[in-house]
Amino acid sequence: MTRDRSIGEMAAQCGLSARSLRHLEEKGLICPKRSEAGRRVYGAQEVGLITRVLLLRQTGYRLSEISSAMLHPSLDARSLVETQILHLSAKQRQVTLMLRRLHETLTLLETHEAPDVDGLCSLIREAQNIMSQNDLKTVAKQYFTEEEWERWQEVGNKLFPGEARTRYEQEWSTLLDRIEKAIASDVAPGSPEAVLLTQEWMTLQQPMVEALGKEHWNKAARMYGDMAQWETETARAPFSQEVYRFISETARLTRGS
Repeated sequence: MTRDRSIGEMAAQCGLSARSLRHLEEKGLICPKRSEAGRRVYGAQEVGLITRVLLLRQTGYRLSEISSAMLHPSLDARSLVETQILHLSAKQRQVTLMLRRLHETLTLLETHEAPDVDGLCSLIREAQNIMSQNDLKTVAKQYFTEEEWERWQEVGNKLFPGEARTRYEQEWSTLLDRIEKAIASDVAPGSPEAVLLTQEWMTLQQPMVEALGKEHWNKAARMYGDMAQWETETARAPFSQEVYRFISETARLTRGS
């Protein structure tokens, strides 16, 4: 059986100050009993409530949000700890990502003259691109050999040099935007509009398919089909999962018709 504690004992046990405990009381989060002398006494119920408040604070709840969160019986100690782990893991990923960006930018700064504001912004974007390329290459190694991946890059550079690449990328960007709008408008895969968009998609990728070969392109299809398993903030495909599903489903329905 849990014994009653004084405010000093309770503060020492939970790592809060007596002032913080009184603040929780003012917010209506706890309501300690009073001794005959009028001093606060913390029993088993108060200990449980304070523990709950501390867990909620650690999982990212603000004090103003805790009152309503404590009304949910599903938020037991285990679920709160699991939520805290998810919360801290997300923060850890954010910090790790930021450190990578800073290190890449620092490396670029060491090879460039001191840039102005515009130049620094350009270096930051370049650092982001380097990270994205490296992470996508790591993913690609699961589907391609090193030689196959390098050949893909070489073929792209050969087929679309300089301004031709800019025009090619713009054509893709315009098509992807139209597909996104079609999806947002509930255009169904396999519909006439979807078929036309898919035909444009096939036409744009045809030069690469012919240069690389069907087997190589089938590997790319498998990689993009697995996007949900490997996409991160830096390892990203040039189109969304929704777009790829839309095109793949329309192509499947077209073949079956």
